Parts: sequence; C-alpha cells; structure tokens
Amino acid sequence: MLSLSPFKQEKERALKSDFSNVNRILVRGVNWVGDTILTYPTLEALKRRFPNSRVSILVPSHLADLWKTSPFVDEIIPFEKRKGVRSIFEDLKVSRSLKKKKFDLGLILPRSFRSAFQMFLVGIPIRVGYKDEGRSFLLTHGIPRREEMLRIHRVHYYQELLGPFGKMNDFASPRLHLGEEDRKWAEEVLKGRGLLDGRPLIGINPGAAYGLAKCWHPDRFAELGRRLSKKWKATALIFGRAEERNMADEILKNLGGGGIDFTGKTRLLQLAALLEQCRLLISNDTGTMHVASAVGTPVVAIFGSTDPVATGPWGDGHTVVKQEVSCSPCFKRVCPTDHRCMEGITVDEVEEVVVKKLGGLDCSNTLVL
Repeated sequence: MLSLSPFKQEKERALKSDFSNVNRILVRGVNWVGDTILTYPTLEALKRRFPNSRVSILVPSHLADLWKTSPFVDEIIPFEKRKGVRSIFEDLKVSRSLKKKKFDLGLILPRSFRSAFQMFLVGIPIRVGYKDEGRSFLLTHGIPRREEMLRIHRVHYYQELLGPFGKMNDFASPRLHLGEEDRKWAEEVLKGRGLLDGRPLIGINPGAAYGLAKCWHPDRFAELGRRLSKKWKATALIFGRAEERNMADEILKNLGGGGIDFTGKTRLLQLAALLEQCRLLISNDTGTMHVASAVGTPVVAIFGSTDPVATGPWGDGHTVVKQEVSCSPCFKRVCPTDHRCMEGITVDEVEEVVVKKLGGLDCSNTLVL
C-alpha cells in the first residue's frame, strides 16, 4: 500500500490542529489600495482571535504605508512586485529570510497562485486561503470560492477566510488610523493655500487603476466642480495617480481656477489626511474612494462597469450613482461599445446628490438612474 504523499501528510497534520499553539502569524496582503482598506476588519478580527500572537504582513512595497498605523499588525514585511522570471527570484529571496522567523500560521488574502506559492516556500505548517488558480495543493486549509461569494461585499469576502478559526461576530468597519504627522502635514499644506477658512473642500478622483471603463468623463467632473465653486464657494482637490495627470489637467483647465492638483503628489497616508479634511469625495470606483470612507469622509461614488454591491464604499453616509443598463456590470477595462453606463450619468444628477450632502440631507443609498 502506497504511503500518503508529503503534501497529503502535511495537510492531515494541519487539519488536526486546534490552533492553540499559534504564536507567529504571517498574512499575505492584497495588491491594491482599495482591497487593502477592505481587509482591515479581517486583520482586526484575526488579532482578536489570536491576541497573544505576533502578526506580520507581507505586502507589495508600494502599499506598506497603509499598514504603518494599524494597531492590529506587529510587523510589516515589504517586497517588490516583479514580473516574469524575476518574480521567482524575488520570491525565493523573500522566502529565505522569512523561514528564519518560523511562522506557525499563514493567511493568504489574494487568490493568485503566486501569493500561495510565496507562503508555501516559507514552509509555514498551516496555510489558509481560497481554493483557486490551481493552487489548492499549496494550502492546508482551502476555502471553497463559491459563486455566491463573488456577489458579496469584499469586506465579507475576506472575512470568510477566517472560517477555520471558528465563528466570529461583530466585525468592525474598515478604519484607517492616521498619525499626527500626516494630519499636521495636510493642515499645513491647506493652510498655506488659504483653504482652511471654512469653505468646503471637495475631493475629486477622476481616474481608476483598473481601466477607462470605470471612469466618468473628466469634462463632467469639471462642470460639476464649476457649479460647486459658484454655488458653495467650494474648492476642488484633484486626486489620482501620476499616470492620470492628463485627466487632472483637463479638469483644472475647465474649472477656471477653482481647483488644486494633488495628482501623484502625495504618499498614501498624506492622501488619507487630505481626504479627511474634505467635506466629501466625488469619485469613480477606486482605491481613493475606500481610503476616504476609511477616514470618515462621505463619498459620492459613480459606478459603471463594476458592481457596487461588491466594491461600493463601505458604511453609512455614502451614495452610489449608477445608470441601470443591461451590460453593467461587465468588469471590462475598456468599454467595447458606447460606454452607456457612464454616458447616461449627467452632471445634474450627480450635482443633486452632492448638494443634498452639502446641505446636510441624508441620501445614503444607491441611486439607480
């Protein structure tokens, strides 16, 4: 009779674990700004489940700042995201250094093969993650990624990975804990521009990392900014990545002097501190949208190719504006037809929602046009 393979033997031993001897935990963090924010409740619950364990998080280096102020992470381990063969060498390099730390448990938040392979190379005896991308053999506790799970909010989606550790209740909302250094930086920047005099600051994020299909038109953002400046004496703060500067330039050109450009000019925690100073943020479905909600700033989120049920801003006080069309959500990067999901959303309709928020009226819902 053939003996069990080493993989099966290892999995059997892990499945018998009651998690009583978990002292060191390694979490493989996600790869996007917005998803990082949406995993905060999962990390908080993990720390509460294992209060005496040391929690380390392995994250792409460009996202490390988002964990610096977290009270639920004890150590941040950044790595460089590389492509092709270079990624293998990077993974081997990282795994060699991590093996020395002798982790007891690994929680893998992304569903990619590479993220599971990284944790496997480290030699962690208990490895928990979603079964997907042909990586089941790399996990000891594979969580089925059922079809209905793709239709729940990402906050709940990541929480499902904690299932093997027992039932957990009372998950907190995503909250980004800002430090005084970044708050002071934002105040000084805004004060230096004469923008802390009581006039409303309105954040505008016209881009989206995943593609143009998620983007409302820059000229409509600009027209909305002009109206808010005229009616409310509001100043628009334009946010985005350096690659989206063309969008910002187009908006600023059409705003007529009522905007300040922060596109590509802030670190992540500085961005968060500026968003905290805003009366609200008007945004496409982006990471910036989730950063704003995590610092308590109301969001007017414009959705087209993606699904607000899964990735909408979390919590109360936010409004999603969405055009009801048969092809949405399509999740495409570039619209193959007429971009009707965004074409159908007018400046008047978004302005109506924004004005209600500026006037203190509650319009927290999904507005289907």
